[in-house]
Amino acid sequence: MRRERLSIGLRTTLAIVAMGLLATSAWGTSEKVLHSFGHGADGAQPSASLIFDAAGNLYGTTTGGGSSTCAYGCGTVFKLTPTENGTWTERVLHNFGHGEDGAQPHAGLIFDAHGNLYGTTIEGGAYSMGTVYEIQP
Repeated sequence: MRRERLSIGLRTTLAIVAMGLLATSAWGTSEKVLHSFGHGADGAQPSASLIFDAAGNLYGTTTGGGSSTCAYGCGTVFKLTPTENGTWTERVLHNFGHGEDGAQPHAGLIFDAHGNLYGTTIEGGAYSMGTVYEIQP
């Protein structure tokens, strides 16, 4: 009985190691840049996680850049759309202006059931302490 348990444990351990090796070889092979941000109107310094919509578009935020009155930009909400030739096209959905709409979104976005995006900023708003915002499609 003990030998049988040891054998099952050893097989389980070997299976887990094999899966780890397969995952390492599958994920560690290459990298492709989808978009390079400048310090312009497209935003700068993305630091939060991205989310996909059902159509395969990526959405995210940048903490700087954009077209605003902040010294280095107040940040953006952006959308990356895949093209047929394998590249991605960026579209800025919102430029934060350091006013009531907020500034410097450092967190990721979420969708609701209607396709609205929600996120937070760390500055701006009515009391200059950040905002929770909604962007409708």
